[in-house]
Amino acid sequence: MAKIRVTKELINSIVRQDHEKYLKKLNKAVNQVLTASIEALSKKVSYINVKNVVLQPVNEVLNNSFIDNSSCKYFLGIDNAQLELNTIKSTNFLRNFKERFKYAWENRKLLKKKRRKTRRKRKEEENKITNIKFDPSKYTMYNLSEDLQNCICSVLTETSLIGLKDCKISILGRDDFDCNTEIILYLVSKNDEIYKFYSSNKKGFIEVNIDKRIDLISKKLKETGDNLTQILKIFNTLFYNVNGKMPNQIYLESVLYYVPSNLYQGDDIYKIFLKIVNFLKLKSIRNIKSINDSSKNINDDIVCGNCGLEFNKVLNLL
Repeated sequence: MAKIRVTKELINSIVRQDHEKYLKKLNKAVNQVLTASIEALSKKVSYINVKNVVLQPVNEVLNNSFIDNSSCKYFLGIDNAQLELNTIKSTNFLRNFKERFKYAWENRKLLKKKRRKTRRKRKEEENKITNIKFDPSKYTMYNLSEDLQNCICSVLTETSLIGLKDCKISILGRDDFDCNTEIILYLVSKNDEIYKFYSSNKKGFIEVNIDKRIDLISKKLKETGDNLTQILKIFNTLFYNVNGKMPNQIYLESVLYYVPSNLYQGDDIYKIFLKIVNFLKLKSIRNIKSINDSSKNINDDIVCGNCGLEFNKVLNLL
């Protein structure tokens, strides 16, 4: 593959992108939709309400490096010990599948979506959902994801596309959000500053410390100014154009946090970028510590994803 020709004009065009107003409007719309959906859900699940649910940005929305190809990813953190315990007990995949299949079959008529519904019919369906038999001792993150998906469907128009996989809800709604940005909600358990994402593959919760991540990035920003944000934006853009997808932001933040702060100094972002690239090419990136868990290298922390080879690919092509 040919080397990437990085010019000063290209770098400056990347850092000039400004999505602040766009994201502010989108975040407001997402909050409104989720507030209405959770209020509808609370009619069925008494221990879920807007007071014990937190919407936390987790990707480029959090570190201000949003680019044109970014999605909006959030943790929807639920502070409820019973829900977490119920999910932990359902680690047997086959049993969990049978329970969800039985649940879906028993309520197949209610949960069947119709493409076109009047407002009156949507309201009737929303009222019916409260009549589904609810057992607090068996209600898991999977059940919550399915019920929340249905509540979101009742709030949005029929033109929006809403998908569900495990505990992740994806939304594409041009008419409802006035944009083509994909919105992704990860339903997670929240315990103080720790967010716990349940993974059926790993048969347990993956812990993410958002507050620690924010503190470390904030500390770095005080030392580097806005140049750290601009470098994040540049690497996001180059990574996407080389690999066809966005990098894991915790991985990228860990790498750039490791770069000495003095390399970020200066007014010419193009020269700063070149200094950082040259520095990283001389280092063993896999030994860098994760900002999520300083006891682990980024290659060993599951939260950092698996984009080491793809990031090195970007460096080698520059």
